[in-house]
Amino acid sequence: IVAGSDPRVLLVKLLGEGSSVHVPSGIDDVSLWRMVLRVVSSPPPRRKLPHLNSVEDVVQLIRSSSNILVLTGAGISVSCGIPDFRSASGVYAKVSKEYPELPDPQAMFDIHYFRDDPRPFYRFAKEIYPGQFKPSPSHWFISALERRGKLLRNYTQNIDTLEEATGLSRVVYCHGSFANASCTSCGYRVRGSEIRDDIFNKIVPMCVKCEGEE
Repeated sequence: IVAGSDPRVLLVKLLGEGSSVHVPSGIDDVSLWRMVLRVVSSPPPRRKLPHLNSVEDVVQLIRSSSNILVLTGAGISVSCGIPDFRSASGVYAKVSKEYPELPDPQAMFDIHYFRDDPRPFYRFAKEIYPGQFKPSPSHWFISALERRGKLLRNYTQNIDTLEEATGLSRVVYCHGSFANASCTSCGYRVRGSEIRDDIFNKIVPMCVKCEGEE
């Protein structure tokens, strides 16, 4: 950046001269630099294992394995009816439309913004609150791995807790979950079910111990 390099040229070089990826002409330099930084900071893609070439190969690998690690994200819950984040009708689009003052849709997950205005987060919370959806075949598959003694751990970015509905216990909620709620002022913790009515009535829950006072 300091040297005055053209981010478009750098991006093309990083992606490879023969890359089929097209960089649109209307993108500003700031966005292009963000893309460049994202490319250089991303780890190289893992190479495909040469002996895995069919579904049957994968089935055999699962049958012969006993410490399977599963990483999951929003994709396994979309088929359950839970909205995704980035599509035109996703969570970010809905929240941005309802709260145009949000500097960025992802700001609703920022603790500093949450302290100033928790409404966008609770609008989102209502969309995916547990109890409204049923697990997908993917959730049940991971649970089956655990029941058969093959699952080491399931790390998930999701906070919908659909894993619990399948009886899965070897799960780590990397972004937290609705299982518990803690006061941002005094730290008092309650079960998530205790603030359910407030969430569905679009009311920001207040701490029963300190009433949210700083």
